[in-house]
Amino acid sequence: MATNGRMSVVEDLVKYLDSSMSKLNRIWTEIGIVDYQRKERAQTAMLHLQNLLQDMVQEEEALKHQITKRIEKYTQEVKTLCNELEIPQFEPCGKLSMLQCEKDLRAKVESLSQEKQDRLNTLKTLKDQDQHLCDAMCLTPYYIPTGSTPSNDQLKALEQHVNSLKAEKEKRFVEFVSKKKQIVELFHEIDRNPQSDFECDVICEEDNTFLLSTENMKSLKVLLTELEEQKEDMQKEVTELWGRISCLWDRLEISEAERSHFKKDKSGIKAPLIEALKVEIAKCEKLKFDNIQRFVEGMRKEIVEWWDKCFFSREQREDFTAYFNENYTEALLDEHEREVKKLKKYYEDHKQMFESLEKWDCFFRQMIEMERKANDPNRFNNRGGKLLQEEKARKKVLKDLPKIEEDLKETVIKWEAENGRPFLVEGVALDVFVQRQWEAYEEQKVKEKEQRHKAKARLMEEEMIYGSKPSTPAKKRFLTTPTKTPSSKLRKLEDGSSSRISVQLNDTTKTPMSCSKIQHSSVFASPAMKAPMSASKYTPGCKTTRRRSLRGNRKVLSERNAGPPNTALFSHTTRNLNHPTRASCRSSMMPRGSPSSKA
Repeated sequence: MATNGRMSVVEDLVKYLDSSMSKLNRIWTEIGIVDYQRKERAQTAMLHLQNLLQDMVQEEEALKHQITKRIEKYTQEVKTLCNELEIPQFEPCGKLSMLQCEKDLRAKVESLSQEKQDRLNTLKTLKDQDQHLCDAMCLTPYYIPTGSTPSNDQLKALEQHVNSLKAEKEKRFVEFVSKKKQIVELFHEIDRNPQSDFECDVICEEDNTFLLSTENMKSLKVLLTELEEQKEDMQKEVTELWGRISCLWDRLEISEAERSHFKKDKSGIKAPLIEALKVEIAKCEKLKFDNIQRFVEGMRKEIVEWWDKCFFSREQREDFTAYFNENYTEALLDEHEREVKKLKKYYEDHKQMFESLEKWDCFFRQMIEMERKANDPNRFNNRGGKLLQEEKARKKVLKDLPKIEEDLKETVIKWEAENGRPFLVEGVALDVFVQRQWEAYEEQKVKEKEQRHKAKARLMEEEMIYGSKPSTPAKKRFLTTPTKTPSSKLRKLEDGSSSRISVQLNDTTKTPMSCSKIQHSSVFASPAMKAPMSASKYTPGCKTTRRRSLRGNRKVLSERNAGPPNTALFSHTTRNLNHPTRASCRSSMMPRGSPSSKA
């Protein structure tokens, strides 16, 4: 198709040339130009045409050459940019014309150049941020080779680095603000002023101007730790000073008014307070040396308390021979003070075990006390649900005591394994101590049981000889008359007295402590018959006569009951039992085969 187009152009050009030459020949003929001049003019025209075509060809060849050069240039630029940007090489399509290829390459160069510029701009921004953060924290900036285009991976890594630096700076700033606040408070509490340049920077400078370097953060932490330790030491010193003062006050018996006056406006841990406490201690120490004997005796009481807390045995207590020294000197007082400190330290080192041991000992004593109350016959006189409360408490103690004992043993075993030596309680191992306590408890129970049996036997002998004692108090014995005469056997005494004896057999209302089954009680006369309904009318003087009659009856009854002693009543009773008519009867108290029954 291109050939057809070219032939058409050639034909048109030939036609145009033929027409033009015909016109020139006609003009030359009309002018009268001779033949050789016509020929020359025709050759000149031909030369012009040749030159024109030649110039046109040269121009087009120059254009082609320029396009080729540009294509080569763009190709090289694309290759270079792809290498710098670390992307795959661009390959233009081989079927494209030179102009289209040039156009595509030019567009690719422009896009790659823009991408390169964007990366460089991003790099500059990130590097500026990185430099600022590194300056604030005294760190080394992130390294990227200068004069080169960063890759996407490099930019991504740099961005992550900058973000991490931002987070680290924020973290350090928050930490700095928090620690600065604590440091300022500690400076105020311990009454201390900044001494070094670093302390001045921390306290006096603005927060945003402080250099958040790694070294400064470490120094800040060290400063805070130093201040906390100094505060702790001062608190410990103040506590010890107050403790010494309190101890000296107690031993010197300083009044509460003087103590309150001294304590007024004396709080905190500042140096002036410590100095004031030391002055007070020196003052009390001087008074102490003037009262050494009283102080030593007070220290000895305190030592005994610590001995009891630490469960020391008698041998361990006797090892402190200064306790028995009566030569009261300053050296003796110092020795007692050292012993108190030693005991306190020993107790604090084993505080957990001693607390567990005290808990077990407390429960053990509660168990003994509750067992004693449970065996007390008078406990049934309690009212208000006290028996139920005691029983619940007793069951709880019996339930918790084995568990507490087991926990205590496990704690001691663990301590012995860690320290490689036995833990002594009253000079012996814990198992031996606990076993001794239980053995002493069992022995005490046996001893109390024997005492109860002896008391019971003694009471039986006394009742057999003297008779049982009325359980009703004398004040209540004559207050009222029973509404019903109790069924009893009445015996008239041989001496002719009208007193009556009531013998109740197999009485089951006696307490377990009573061993006699025969009760002697005075029996009063039956109450008067109830008057008929017609006698309910009021009669003057009837009420007075009845009162006098009641008082008279009470007087007679009291004389009868108070007349014969218990021994006489019991002897008369046994005498009637020996009567021939009672041969087939026996006393419920006398066992078979006894001398009385045989008689």
